[in-house]
Parts: sequence; structure tokens; C-alpha cells
Amino acid sequence: MSKRILGTAVMAAAALAVAPVQAKELGAVTALQQTNTLAKSFLENFLKPANKAGVKIKYIGGQEVVPPRKAAGALKRGTFDVLSAPTAYYIGTVPEGFAMLAANQGPSAMRKNGAWEIMEEVYMKKAGAVLLAWGENMTSYNTYLNMMPKMGADGVPDLTGVKMRATGTYRPLFRALGASTINIKSSEIFTAIQRGTVAGFGFPDVAVVAIGLHKAIKYRVTPNYYQTNQVVTVNPASWKALSSGDQKKLKDLAVKYETTSVIWMEKQRVKEEKQLKAAGVKDIALKGAAAAKYLDIAHQEIWKQLKAKSEYHDKLKPLMYVPGKPNRQADLGRALRD
Repeated sequence: MSKRILGTAVMAAAALAVAPVQAKELGAVTALQQTNTLAKSFLENFLKPANKAGVKIKYIGGQEVVPPRKAAGALKRGTFDVLSAPTAYYIGTVPEGFAMLAANQGPSAMRKNGAWEIMEEVYMKKAGAVLLAWGENMTSYNTYLNMMPKMGADGVPDLTGVKMRATGTYRPLFRALGASTINIKSSEIFTAIQRGTVAGFGFPDVAVVAIGLHKAIKYRVTPNYYQTNQVVTVNPASWKALSSGDQKKLKDLAVKYETTSVIWMEKQRVKEEKQLKAAGVKDIALKGAAAAKYLDIAHQEIWKQLKAKSEYHDKLKPLMYVPGKPNRQADLGRALRD
């Protein structure tokens, strides 16, 4: 063997010896079923690019792997490494997740004004998790009804005497509007409306058609409110085991994902919007002062709850909520900058 060939071989061997190698393939779980549009976005806009960038993450599954409300605890114990979940599944330990729901600022603004750093501290302290990204962050929510509601003198729907299906996300708003609420599975809503058990429900604006609920309703109250609080978190030990290079790749991807997922979800929303209209669902469009009051009730009821539950409320609210600011979804270009 010539000296030149030998030298090349030695250099190649040395390069292999020092090249960073990912300690293990990470396992990821979605708290939502993989057929859910939000879960699909995570797989398409985060998991796939991560693997393409060289950070190996295998998708283990959704609710069939672990019940959604136990997913955060399983992540903390190291049962898997990465979790995509609505912050509602963290509410028992991290009520501050509701701040994302009731915010009208996005992750870009939060990363600039210090709110993101506070949320990172909160998730590590209370959930034992590394907060990495806030995906699908501009998907919003609407109120859907199978009957025309009474309207108050202020132009806001009066739901007194109306029974609504509501999870913790919608309960504060509906009760503030006078409704009584019950919590049933989303798969049971259609039948509940048919039987008259409930007259309506709150739901993300990308999902109603996907599970057939557009066939059970007649009206949608607008404007939409809140923004999806879907976060990606990582087990601290798994995060620490990654090389600094892989950590940087995931951090960079997280920021990109906070935009690409919004664009991806908006395309799904537009597609569903056409189907909703084709099904004959009519909008009860609140305008001016009535719309402003409706949104204020929705957001302030959540912030009121958070103040009672979190020592971080007074720090987070001024950074995450700007009174009178329009819903971020109203202007997609501006929203992506916020």
C-alpha cells in the first residue's frame, strides 16, 4: 500500500472516529390520533424534516400508545422522547398552557419579547420537559349551533337555557354567555345534537368537516377566537443526550415549523371552509362592538382562570395579549410575523 493511500485511509478513519453520532433514535408520540389534522401537521412539518436533517426520530403512534391525559407524565418518565400535544393535556401541571390559548401574540413575538423564555422555564419546572416549539399556532376556534341563538341587546349571543358540549377550552366562554355545559367525546357530538342533548359545541376551525360534524349544524358564530396551543416537548435526558449540533438542528427546525405548520393548516382550513359552505352552514357574523365584546369575553375568561391558578400570570399576560388586537388569523401575513 502506498504512503498516499495509507495516509488517506488513516484520515478517513480519524474522521469517522470524531464524527458526531446520534446516541439513539428518538421516539415520538402525538397525544392526538395520527388521523387528526393537527397530528398530521406535526408528522409532515416537524418529524419528516427532522429526519431529513439527520436527527432520527421514529413516530411510535398516537392515543393507542398512551391515553392523551397520561402522555405528559409518560414523556417525563422517559417512556418516549418527543411529544406533540395540546397544552390542555398539561393543564393539571402547567396551567400556563392556557396563556397560549388566550394569547393574540404568536411564537415569533414571544421569542423576541421574553415570553417564550418564561414558558420554557415553566415547562421545565412544572412538567419536567423541554419546550421546543409551538406548532399549528394560528388555527383558531368557532362556536357551532344547530339553532339560531337569541341575541342580547349588545349584539352578543345569549345562550341562557342552551346546553353546549364543551371541554375546558370552551367552558369559560359558554358559561359566560349563559349556557350550561357537558363534556362528551367528540365522537359523540353528532348523536348528541340529533337527540337534542346539546344544541351546539366549540371546535377548531380545521376538523369539523373531517369528522362529519358539518352535517349536524346549521350555524357558525364568527369571529373565531383563541389559537391552538399545540406544543412539542422533549424529555430532558433525551435532549441532553443529543449532540449540540443535533440540538441546534431541532431548535432551528422548531422556529421554521412554527411557520410551515401554520401555512399547511391554513390550506386545510380553506379546503374545509368550502365544504362547510356547500353543506349549507350559515355564519352569524358579529361585527364592530359586538364582535369586540365577544372576543373580549372569550379571552378574558381564560385569563381570569389563569390568574387564579398561576404565579406567572402577571408576567405572561402583558407579553402575550394585546387588548383590542384582531385575531391573528384575520391577516395571515401579519400573523406569521407576530
